[in-house]
Amino acid sequence: MQQAPPQILSPVAVVGMAARFAGADNVEQYWTNLVEGVESVSRPDGPESGAGGEGRDGTHIRAMAKVRDIEWFDADYFRVPPTEALIMDPQQRVLLEVAAEALEDAGYAGDRDAVVGVFVGSGENHYRREHVAPSEAVAARTGDVRVTLANEKDFLAPRLAFKLGFTGPAITVQTGCATALSAVALACSALAAGDCDIALAGGVSLLMPDDDGYTYTDGGILSADGRCRTFDAAASGTVPGSGAGIVVLKRDADARADGDHRRAVVRGWAVNNDGGSRGGFTVPNIGGQEQVIRSALARAGVTPDEVGYIEAHGTGTAIGDPVEFEALQRVFATPGRPARSLKLGAVKPNIGHTDAAAGVAGLIKATLAVERATVPGTLHFRSPNPEIDLASSPFVISSDTVPWSGDGARIAGVSSFGLGGSNAHVVVESASGTRPSAPGRPRQVLALSARSDEEVDRMRHRLADRLDSMTGLDSGALADAAYTLAVGRARFPRRWAAVVGDVSEAVTCLRAGSEPDRPIARWSLSIQGTPDQLSELGHRLVATERLMASVLSELTGRAEIGDLPPEKAGALAALGVAGMLLRLGLTFSRIDAPAWVRPAADWLAAGGDPASLPAALDACTAGEGGAVREGVGQITVGPSFDLADVAAAAWRAGVSVNWAAYYGGETRRRMSLPTYPFTRRRFWLERPEAEPESSGQALPRPVDRPRALSITGHVEKVWREVLGIEHIDHDANFMDALGGDSLHAVEIGARLNEELGTEFPVDLPFIAPTISDTAAFIEKALATEATS
Repeated sequence: MQQAPPQILSPVAVVGMAARFAGADNVEQYWTNLVEGVESVSRPDGPESGAGGEGRDGTHIRAMAKVRDIEWFDADYFRVPPTEALIMDPQQRVLLEVAAEALEDAGYAGDRDAVVGVFVGSGENHYRREHVAPSEAVAARTGDVRVTLANEKDFLAPRLAFKLGFTGPAITVQTGCATALSAVALACSALAAGDCDIALAGGVSLLMPDDDGYTYTDGGILSADGRCRTFDAAASGTVPGSGAGIVVLKRDADARADGDHRRAVVRGWAVNNDGGSRGGFTVPNIGGQEQVIRSALARAGVTPDEVGYIEAHGTGTAIGDPVEFEALQRVFATPGRPARSLKLGAVKPNIGHTDAAAGVAGLIKATLAVERATVPGTLHFRSPNPEIDLASSPFVISSDTVPWSGDGARIAGVSSFGLGGSNAHVVVESASGTRPSAPGRPRQVLALSARSDEEVDRMRHRLADRLDSMTGLDSGALADAAYTLAVGRARFPRRWAAVVGDVSEAVTCLRAGSEPDRPIARWSLSIQGTPDQLSELGHRLVATERLMASVLSELTGRAEIGDLPPEKAGALAALGVAGMLLRLGLTFSRIDAPAWVRPAADWLAAGGDPASLPAALDACTAGEGGAVREGVGQITVGPSFDLADVAAAAWRAGVSVNWAAYYGGETRRRMSLPTYPFTRRRFWLERPEAEPESSGQALPRPVDRPRALSITGHVEKVWREVLGIEHIDHDANFMDALGGDSLHAVEIGARLNEELGTEFPVDLPFIAPTISDTAAFIEKALATEATS
């Protein structure tokens, strides 16, 4: 039976990404290292090799490409109790932070209606085997379900969905070295099928901080000299690497309509397996690799001749490189294609083989290459492997970074192949048809929030540096930056905001900072001015604020003040301003107004029945101006009213401003801006010594509680020990503030029952979700028991 030709797929846009690789804490540093030809492989002091190890020749190579500081994690940001963070696989912790950064880079970390899916995978969990399991054994604790949930790969994607609020598919993908790119392909398919509106896809693989190298085995996949030399004559294998990367994907039509930052477009994708027609389970197959590339191209509607760059899997192994090159040759050596017309490269010489994250490392590199029209060089390439015929192929491999010249769309292919025969290929193209930034308000609100003043300060300086480095940032782009900060970021209690007219003023204000405003719970509205002054205000706002026109349309059916008498026009203007503020999320406990506009103010205070509005306006007649007292939490509607100033002040005072309403009717774009400045702490179990008595740090164990404590004190101590939190406010919510879950609740309930000799519900923290509530529940139950 003849197979039907692959259907051309609807394109998917890459709208955000984040990563951590050796030598790079973010995507921009990663790209800089690639362009500058930096090898991010660490070589600890000591001999290059020495006796020992388990290889055939026992050669230990001191070379590894590691992500730094994997022991550190911002557990509070993700509401992860310290006891859970301590036993959690660092791969899950790092990927949580990278996923949050990617979502912010895309501008979708704030309120959103979209259904978000997540497709991710991880590498081998060295931490559980080498750190957690021995500590459990020393502490005489085995079979703890919390350890399983914190470490098993099955829970990687669900944990991201839970902590970041995703309601779409949450699927952990595991295909060895092809994991991350297979996850991208599945995410694209889910978007095409309508299973989600936004998808996060990628992978993570981490080496332990105290690993200093590996054992070289003759004929194995690891390099003899600690360097990966893809497609080179001196290649002897790859180097172990660490990495984590996430891309944020949307259907391209949606991304265009929503003004997203389209870095590139995924035109086609395919996954397959080599099957059984090969010499062994780990042996790569030319036919399988050729077919996955052809399928991806066909689904993209792209011919081989249109592709200008291939990011190869490129392990630098004796078998892998020739097999991969031959598969590429079969696809791209089309009749008449000129020699050296197709650039070929690989990232593993720079950052090592990042295992489950390898495919996303290649995809991010290729995405930036098509976006920035630059192809980074392939490190360590000097002369081609004699097993490949580079001279008679269309490929060119350069050790130097080169521009991507030529007209038309830039198209790249990305390959990722896993031991076991899993193959994945993705076709990416430069994004075209990006709409220009529309002009915005004359003055923009830059609104920031974080959990602490220190984090707000770091956010300000990082944003100032970014804006200062962006050349040619016009008023429309500054409005886009303000829009992205407003709608694309999560909201926290510590606030900062400034109203600025241009980039220079923005940078100055960001670097200067200001004292934070204190939160305001109640607001009053003060209407001030003469009928003529407020009438003039109304006409000005109709011309400059689309939101004003929308409110007036709702009130009167007309998006303007019109030629009403000054008293009616002024009163209607005041009501329009009040309507704008209500849409932004402000509510008023009191409305002060001069006598002439009092009927309109009373109408507003009474609930604003549209049917009675004409009568309220008719009752507004010229009279005393009436001075109104300024007060805390007061917003003044007068001749100098400015919506941007009020929105900024409300934000600083803690109002949950509805920024979507503020920007309603504007055509804005999302921008890539600095992400949240995590405040990390060290969560790490040291490797236990051989003997239990000198075993070092072990998992937390229950300890006896003094009976002399008050009930509240006893509850607090149990909560602190189970959750691993040193200080807990007695009114802090068990789930929302402390990150407690059902397992913590059951342990707390069981401990209280055992130590107090009672039979309270085992899920007591869900029934009484604060320390104060739990203590009150216990005291009441004990009192009832004593009198019964």
